[in-house]
Amino acid sequence: MPDPTCACPHCNCVLGQDAVQKDGKGYCCQGCADQHAHGEPCASATGCECAKSAHG
Repeated sequence: MPDPTCACPHCNCVLGQDAVQKDGKGYCCQGCADQHAHGEPCASATGCECAKSAHG
């Protein structure tokens, strides 16, 4: 069974129906899948701030 949480290092969001698969890992949104390369926020409705940690 795949890990139900996002593979972004600072994200703990649960993967939903909009999950993005990249390099064999699951991410909750495209921003996380791209490692917040351009400062994209996490699209999760939980208010996750993993994007801030990605470039902190």
